[in-house]
Amino acid sequence: MQQFLSGFESAFSYLISLSLFDHFLILLLFGIVFQLKEWKNLFSLFLALGIGSLVGLLLACFKITHFSNSTIRLATAISLLAVGVHHMISNNLSANAIRYNFFALIGLVVGTSISLHFLKSFGSNLKFIHLSGYSLGVLAAYLIIILAGLLISALIIAVFKTDRKSFNLSISGIGIGIALVLIYLRY
Repeated sequence: MQQFLSGFESAFSYLISLSLFDHFLILLLFGIVFQLKEWKNLFSLFLALGIGSLVGLLLACFKITHFSNSTIRLATAISLLAVGVHHMISNNLSANAIRYNFFALIGLVVGTSISLHFLKSFGSNLKFIHLSGYSLGVLAAYLIIILAGLLISALIIAVFKTDRKSFNLSISGIGIGIALVLIYLRY
């Protein structure tokens, strides 16, 4: 049980502590464009993101895929750009097969990036109990960050009485701008 909790705490604190600024922004941007009444769409797309992330984590931990640290960091910044562009051009955030696949692919990139921390923390000696605790810690951190984005957007829209479409365009534009800076710095 201690190994499970160790893996859970390691992943959860790593993601919540803003150590991965670009991952945090991807998740925040993911959740901030939804409304509370769209919770079913948000949850289904969250599952696609989470499943993709877990698959990316497993593929990298079992050394099925291998990318350099700089390649993963660049791919993560490109993923942030893709999420921002997706939200900017998409008027409807309903869940469909294309969006599932898109967010599963984004999750795959994010999961591959998170695997670097897992391998650094626990080494190449993979134990199922560490990996399962780490995976649940990742999902718990994802859920909290996405829900924080959802609540922040609801508060901003309620307090400033802004239009939802304008708010989504502004937030997506900020995400795209940050992604372009990160791509420039990492390329």
